[in-house]
Amino acid sequence: MEKGEDRKRRNMDRRTSLGVSMKEILKYKGFIIDMDGVVYREKEVIEGSREAIKRLKELGKKIVFISNNSTRSREEYMEKLRDLNLPIEIDEIMPATYALATYLSRKYPDKKVFVLGTLGLIKELLWAGIKITEDEEKADLLVTGSDLNISYEKFKKATRILLAGKPWIATNKDKLHPTQSGLVPGAGLIVGALSFITGREPEIIGKPSKNIVEEAIKKIGVKKEECIIIGDLIESDILAGKNAGIATALVLSGATNREDLKKSSIKPDYVLERLFSIFE
Repeated sequence: MEKGEDRKRRNMDRRTSLGVSMKEILKYKGFIIDMDGVVYREKEVIEGSREAIKRLKELGKKIVFISNNSTRSREEYMEKLRDLNLPIEIDEIMPATYALATYLSRKYPDKKVFVLGTLGLIKELLWAGIKITEDEEKADLLVTGSDLNISYEKFKKATRILLAGKPWIATNKDKLHPTQSGLVPGAGLIVGALSFITGREPEIIGKPSKNIVEEAIKKIGVKKEECIIIGDLIESDILAGKNAGIATALVLSGATNREDLKKSSIKPDYVLERLFSIFE
């Protein structure tokens, strides 16, 4: 009898450590889901992710898939998602490039921007109707992401724009970005250099800023209290959700393990082994 009670207690402790009852998450109407580490790892779909996405859609949940990637447009993302045979449509994804373009089109309509970034970012800006200039004197603001072809000339122009006091919007300031060949400098390379030179800090759109989360909430059209963000990084996904004032769920299928969670002062509302755990 005593052993049975101990077993029951251990099972209850396990459920609590995984976020009480996983199916409780299904009470939310809006799901903001990070992609890398939650849905897939590089070229491999995480077990159960396809089925989880299908089930959420069948239940009528509103979903936006977000990413801090500042190099790809939505079209470029769709190529990867199609290759992985994931049931995701282009209007359901929000990389930092698209979130920034959407934000700019609403807050700075008709303004000319100078861009340090890739073609993916430039495409999203143009699709949103943003005017781009290479003349620093005509630029009304500076936009930065990861720029794989950065040059001294670009840095010089960006520096002059910031010293003139014009607004600065950045996709994110991630220090590193994972690739198949290993870690490479992220968008924080440019942010760090320009901040050091000019003494200024940009307005950040991507995680852990609340901006990308609020853009996602606007897109799916639900109230904050009806929305949850699911991600694999505590100081990125979970912090972004907390900054935006919505529920948070951490998955352990990506970059974070239980030891990391114990050490962190940032605690998610729920903890999942993987995305499909919502239905287990």
